[in-house]
Amino acid sequence: MKWLLGLSSLFVGFTLHRFNQSVFLTRFALTSRFIPATENALRFEGRWLANEDDGSAVADWPCSTIHVRVKVNDPSQSGLRIHWRGVRVRILVRIEKEDGSIPSSETILAGPAFDFPLAQPDIHLISFPSEGAFHVSIRKLNNAVPLGMGLANSIFDPSIVKVYGFDQEGGIELLPFEQVPERILDFIGASDTAGYCVDGTRDMSDVYSELAGWEYDNCDSTVGGDLAKRFQAQVSFQASAGMGVTQNAAAAEQWQLGPLPLPALINRTLMTNSKERWPYETRPLPDLVVVSLGGNDFNHQGGHVPTDAKFSSAYKDLLLDLFLNKYSSNHTEDPSKERPKIVSVCGQGSPDEGNDQNRCRACPHIEEAVNDFQAENPFGLGSFVDYIFVPCDGSVVTGEDDIGCNGHKNRLGQKRVADFVEPQLREIMGWTTEAIETNEEIPDTNEYVIDTAEDNPDTVDGIPTPVFGD
Repeated sequence: MKWLLGLSSLFVGFTLHRFNQSVFLTRFALTSRFIPATENALRFEGRWLANEDDGSAVADWPCSTIHVRVKVNDPSQSGLRIHWRGVRVRILVRIEKEDGSIPSSETILAGPAFDFPLAQPDIHLISFPSEGAFHVSIRKLNNAVPLGMGLANSIFDPSIVKVYGFDQEGGIELLPFEQVPERILDFIGASDTAGYCVDGTRDMSDVYSELAGWEYDNCDSTVGGDLAKRFQAQVSFQASAGMGVTQNAAAAEQWQLGPLPLPALINRTLMTNSKERWPYETRPLPDLVVVSLGGNDFNHQGGHVPTDAKFSSAYKDLLLDLFLNKYSSNHTEDPSKERPKIVSVCGQGSPDEGNDQNRCRACPHIEEAVNDFQAENPFGLGSFVDYIFVPCDGSVVTGEDDIGCNGHKNRLGQKRVADFVEPQLREIMGWTTEAIETNEEIPDTNEYVIDTAEDNPDTVDGIPTPVFGD
């Protein structure tokens, strides 16, 4: 019955969503100019894959974002229509007036739970409350694979957002970005990092959370999303629920999350497309990489956990791979960024999680691996690695008013962790003052890459994998 209720609510949500689209279409009867998603004046954050044939851009990693800057001359006759499509996708549309004279506004849009033949793009109208310059951002909020990377992902479409472009209505001018945040953050992790169940409530059934959890994902309100705002930084997420270092949660049942742990997936432009490798060598280095990964190696495994030696070796291999193959100093012409700081964060659980959902269970293993990496200091890299432990004793996350659905932190829980780690990260990074924005030429940071899938082997790290998505 719970399954049927969940599916019926998903269908109702889809029906309402399509009805709302028709309301938006009746607004302006003015001439408009279509701006493709690949327009040079737009700014991309996170990982996007561009299609030069139709000018669209697609993304599936959480918190992938498109930024648009516009000047509104007559708000009563102006609007910006977003043409987009995404199955089991939540996107956050944020509108900010640049002079700060009007509070920012946010709208969360949701795509349908299931795709249908000949489905048309969804269209959402953004109207503006006054004249002036505005910054509009469109951010994907949820996991790439709400139903997991296993069997379900070979049956159902993954959570890929496709942005076709924008209709520029009435008295609106598209403006180039003259400033861009200097700092760049990368977050690598599992469900807490990805924002799983952040907008849910603890009284939701686990069955509904598993079926429709994507409706409650919110990476923007995670530790990573929060810290990016506090540090005034660009941010990129490679995170998904259930992922591990040596094995994913419930590894004995690979039909749930698939055989590949996260280290084998983070080099992809799209998590669900093994053909497109992210071109690290052409992208600026991040300043800080936060790794929160390893809890699923030891939880939800029925006792089949990795040995200390196996886990430590795999974790150190991950750190070394990040330094040498992904965030190498050879990838940048900026001498001030020789390599990023990599900070491993573990814990951030509540006292009542239980033994098989204990977020602190992996922490001794992770701390040992980081200490070993620092001691071995390969190629002088040990000094660029740090470790932060977030207690699970109720001093940070209480387990009372800070839990969302399926035992995961809500916005308050995520904020409490961000409050705990922020001063430590500031000390590690030397960020004792607020960040500044640069007026210099905007670097080609975290932008989209052109779809060249046909030229690449269907493998990741030599492991043949199926391709999902378009």
